[in-house]
Amino acid sequence: MSKSVALIKRSTDGRKLAYEALVEIAAEEILKKRNKILIKPNITAAMPASTGVTTHVSIVEGILQFLYDNGVKNAVIGEGGGCDITQAYEKLGFSQIARKYGVPLTDFNREPEVIVKVQKPLVQDAFGLAKTVTECDCIINLPCLKVHKWESRVTLCMKNMMGCIARNRSIMHRNFNQRLMDLLSVTNRSEVNIIDGIVGLEGDEIHGNPVGVGVVIASRDWVAADAVGAAVMGFSEGEVEHIPLAEQHGFGTGTLSNIELRGASIESVRKPFKHGRD
Repeated sequence: MSKSVALIKRSTDGRKLAYEALVEIAAEEILKKRNKILIKPNITAAMPASTGVTTHVSIVEGILQFLYDNGVKNAVIGEGGGCDITQAYEKLGFSQIARKYGVPLTDFNREPEVIVKVQKPLVQDAFGLAKTVTECDCIINLPCLKVHKWESRVTLCMKNMMGCIARNRSIMHRNFNQRLMDLLSVTNRSEVNIIDGIVGLEGDEIHGNPVGVGVVIASRDWVAADAVGAAVMGFSEGEVEHIPLAEQHGFGTGTLSNIELRGASIESVRKPFKHGRD
């Protein structure tokens, strides 16, 4: 079996990093075959990317330029964070680049909810997803490099799918690891993943401290991307419980020795973050 590939690229130029990362993981092989693509940033609050809380708009611009250059015209930007997303789009510059590239924006908090049943649930029988999520057959997943105080320990590619839930996301706070597996089973279209680690966030996903790391982590395997991201933040292998659990459930590769790492090494960019439980 071929190994999952993950890429670490170093720079602080988000547009360039995102574009080159897509080239190096051969994302066009996937994107040209898909009918509708969701670009899913992480906008937990309407705070600038310099705080480490939100995906930098330059990352999204690099994605949009790549899609334009490859003739891919079927994308939409969507998010459902814990703030007024429509206002956040304007404040953080997403509306401006969406207009520049002619790409629609949608606010999952204002969308109709579509109930999607989990086929083999662990704890959650169904999720109410934003309508756009159910209409897309590919997700470009753009989380930030952040730690979290509660059970998840980190908030990376897999946890970024919480923003696809249209309404009551607080259900995820109970039995998180098992419930996340159920959520992944109904959002398992995250085929292109780029973690924005230009500025990370230690201590907490909103009220922590920004950490300049100057990297992006890219993979077509969201579990592999999360495993590398967790290692860059100083977590030991297996410490973030949902990563090996996701591997066990067949969502990707979470064992570092089974990941072909390209670009910079983990050791060369590792910055042990203060964890939420420190």
